[in-house]
Amino acid sequence: MRSIVRIVAIVAAAGAVTCLYTLVIPTPNHTTVALTLLLVPLVAGTSGLFHGILASVVCAFCFNFFFLPPVATLTIRDPENWMAFVVFLITALTANHLSSAAMRRAEESERNREEVSRLYQVSRAIIQASDPETAAGLLARQIKEAFGFSLCRIAVPDGTGSWTVVADTPGDAHRLEPPVPDRALNEISHAGHAVQTGDGAGGVMTCAPLRSGPVVAGVLICDSGKAEPATVDALAGLSALALERARFLREIGKTEALKQSDQLKSAILASVSHDLRTPLTSIMAAVDNLLSTDVEWNEDSKHEFYSIIKEEVERLSRLVQNLLEMARIEAGECRPVKDWGSVPDMISDVLARCVDSLVNHQVTLKIQENMPAVRWDERLMSQVLVCVLENAAKYSPAGTEIALGADLSVDTLRISVHDQGPGILAEEVPRIFDRFYRGKSGAKDGTGTGMGLAIARGIMAAHGGEIHVASEPGSGATFLMTMPVESRTNGDG
Repeated sequence: MRSIVRIVAIVAAAGAVTCLYTLVIPTPNHTTVALTLLLVPLVAGTSGLFHGILASVVCAFCFNFFFLPPVATLTIRDPENWMAFVVFLITALTANHLSSAAMRRAEESERNREEVSRLYQVSRAIIQASDPETAAGLLARQIKEAFGFSLCRIAVPDGTGSWTVVADTPGDAHRLEPPVPDRALNEISHAGHAVQTGDGAGGVMTCAPLRSGPVVAGVLICDSGKAEPATVDALAGLSALALERARFLREIGKTEALKQSDQLKSAILASVSHDLRTPLTSIMAAVDNLLSTDVEWNEDSKHEFYSIIKEEVERLSRLVQNLLEMARIEAGECRPVKDWGSVPDMISDVLARCVDSLVNHQVTLKIQENMPAVRWDERLMSQVLVCVLENAAKYSPAGTEIALGADLSVDTLRISVHDQGPGILAEEVPRIFDRFYRGKSGAKDGTGTGMGLAIARGIMAAHGGEIHVASEPGSGATFLMTMPVESRTNGDG
């Protein structure tokens, strides 16, 4: 339909020029007429070679029939007019050829520009493809969207001569049969360039090997007709680069994970071995003294040995409890069992449990009066407060004050602990809640596993809350725990 419209337009344009000179200008100049008629094939050439040639022939006919004597005939008697006719026809055809060539070059440049733009879009996907499990799927979708393919898949060999699709445009990890036979894919993988092959159902696919050095990691499969084989080769090169990059990132991640695991094991062994050795040494010494037959111990001495054993066993029990709690947090098994409870009562119980740790400190309380009951896991929150208070006691000089505050506002519970210790260096603040990390200033008695604050953070996170620290060296540290809670006034009661 478009071709017919263009033919009609060419005839109409030639007729319009002819009418202009025959009806409006009685005695036109032949050169002027020829130059005007040449505009028609020049413009028509932009629509294609056929339309340009047609326009040249039509305009040559009009020039001969209406303007070269004898007028209204196709006969040319004067040799000069023959020359004018031939020159006109050759000029028209040449102009048409040049116009068509310029148009083709412009279209080719535009296609190249669009292709480069699409390749750039795909290259951006390389940066995003950091996970080997999803990289192939991401690339397949990007290639399909950028180049308008109806099908784009990545197939990999399984080591037995068969091929499996690991990336298909509808999803990330579809395990489908390739649309190209295994034998053809094996040949393509050794070809070194994109080739077109049948899909076994009458269709044609363009396939290119994904080469990473001498190794073929897979084959890119696209439906033919949307891109040249050279373009598919370029896409295969980008895809191979992206998959190789994702593989390297995975290997780096594994290496880093192993390194961190080794560091963690070393930290656990160093911390736990020290904290196990100290109480075990005290227990063994007390037991040896009690079992010794060389000395007759009085009741006071025996009671002191029993007290040492009891204290060290409790210390070991807390260490084991912390290790178990840390393991639950790391495994995501720390799930609060919420029930109604009193914040002031919980604080009183915690202070009683920490009486030995806080014996050399004065604890001041600032607790909101008439605080309503809240719904929480009191056992876990008690453990959080114990960890924070014991940390404050360890890092504060004897005789200093520890301030403990609590208030409830708009269903948000806030508990704060402020000590008068040496404070925390700015560079330590981001790591203070890390597992097995102990501040550079060190506890005054040299003890501590570095698990307490990490456990506190894990429990707060399980409650949907947070724990933060604010500190300046020499001014102590303030730990603030916040969490959303239901209060008795708006709860179920």
